[in-house]
Amino acid sequence: MRSAMPSSSKEGAAVRAAARGQRAPRAYQRVASELLKEIGEGRWAVGDRLPTEAELCERFDVSRFTVRAALAQLERKEIVSRRPKVGTVVAARAARKRYAVSVGSLSELLAFLDSTVVNPIGVGEVVADRALAADLACASGAKWIRVQTLRTPAGGKVPISWTDYYLQPRFKPVVAQFGKKPGPVYPLLERRYGVGISSIEQDIGACSLPKLIAQRLSTRAGAPALRVIHRMVADEGEVLYCTVSLYPADRFRYVQALKRTE
Repeated sequence: MRSAMPSSSKEGAAVRAAARGQRAPRAYQRVASELLKEIGEGRWAVGDRLPTEAELCERFDVSRFTVRAALAQLERKEIVSRRPKVGTVVAARAARKRYAVSVGSLSELLAFLDSTVVNPIGVGEVVADRALAADLACASGAKWIRVQTLRTPAGGKVPISWTDYYLQPRFKPVVAQFGKKPGPVYPLLERRYGVGISSIEQDIGACSLPKLIAQRLSTRAGAPALRVIHRMVADEGEVLYCTVSLYPADRFRYVQALKRTE
């Protein structure tokens, strides 16, 4: 005797999934997956408004609660943004990947630097004005070699930061080694000049991305960013070189664990 077939395609999908030992996707996951697919295929461009909740309920034959759960999932992935009296607007065609670094010690910070590649964009000499002198902890009028770079994870293609390197003029010969392999600058200085880093001073703030840098990072001008300054300090307190990095806020997280010492 043949068993009765499921009465709907949704029930059929659930039975087939169960037969394969898989859990059928929940209704809101199915809605979110379909919307994500259509956004990725260009049915709705970035900036377009999605259909209303009522229209999505009718299309997918689900409740408003299910639709809201699906849209909330897309919002968490930063695919859409939802605003009162505006609706649901497409913010990106695919989920944004964030590069996260967890730092609790100098060695962990150096390990993060070891995992990235710097791609030089330009090199030149600069004289520190008052603002730059404050960033680099140097005297106004001090001369530096500036190397403008894009930093990417080793093996990755999407840049995670725009980083300006400021080196003492005597270190200019190492600039030719930038980008040859993953890793920071300090091993080059150690090998060639016999200097070592004993500490790193770190200064983190917020800023908006300038237009030209935003273009290089493939994001919009004025987008929020983290501005991170690292001053590489030798045993005798001399600042050997500094980096000033701009990280798009949607592409990077900085995590630090602080422990009590008492």
